[in-house]
Amino acid sequence: MAALTEAGVPFRENEPFSKHTSMGVGGPAAVMAFPRSAAELKRTLEVRAETKAPHRVLGGGSNLVVADEGLDELVINTQDLDHVDVADDGTVTAEGGANLVRTVVRCCRAGWSGLQSAVGIPGSVGGAAVMNAGAYGFSISDVMREIVVFDENGARQQPPEGWRFHYRGSSIPEGSAVASVSVALQPGDAPKLGEEIRELQMHRVRSQPPGRNAGCVFKNPPGGHAGRIIDELGLKGTRRGAAVVSEKHANFVVNEGGARASDVIEILDLVRERVAREAGVELELEVKVWRPRA
Repeated sequence: MAALTEAGVPFRENEPFSKHTSMGVGGPAAVMAFPRSAAELKRTLEVRAETKAPHRVLGGGSNLVVADEGLDELVINTQDLDHVDVADDGTVTAEGGANLVRTVVRCCRAGWSGLQSAVGIPGSVGGAAVMNAGAYGFSISDVMREIVVFDENGARQQPPEGWRFHYRGSSIPEGSAVASVSVALQPGDAPKLGEEIRELQMHRVRSQPPGRNAGCVFKNPPGGHAGRIIDELGLKGTRRGAAVVSEKHANFVVNEGGARASDVIEILDLVRERVAREAGVELELEVKVWRPRA
């Protein structure tokens, strides 16, 4: 904390993760830092290296469950890194903490096409890059031009083979931080793009549950759909405390109010075990679960 103060980086002690995740669960971070620029992000990571503090990097928190006991670590929250620049040639550069949905809407209103399928994906641009987020056959790596990544020591990294994006993942290591992402878009008709994103948003409203959740909790297995398998096993409505498998979409777990992380994790474990035993399918988590390090 003294080093962060000297570096001029804002932070808070014992900050609850429940305030910073879409699931609304999780205990406190011992120290949560809030860098406001790429330079402050770099300096925060350098402070981490100098002090040898264990750390994690938090984006929008839309696909994250943090244990009830919290983390005795430095957590670097990128929420204030939210600047977005839309250039005249369709190159869009967004800082890692920029909200993905708002970025998509801004691009479409400006008449730039290529990101509209991501309009319903919650979370930050940086988190979307790390997870290679996507929907409807689209992944954000499809339009990626450049990504600025700082490693856990604050040094910029660019592996010669690239970041090896794949289905809902990349080779960007845990502990690194996305400072910015640039994508290359194509000219489009703003009114038509507006109509397209409204239709996509309505489709999500119709097919996905409202309320506090972390999006799809499992990746789709090869050739199948996780939600369909869970539904066919009659697991909709499975409840632990105030956490429940959604009746609307079986690949969602909803916090109905006051759920604990342990409730959510228990449901995830139960569903995985039942699907493996009864359907012979090993489901892989799409949601991240952060627990204290051993």
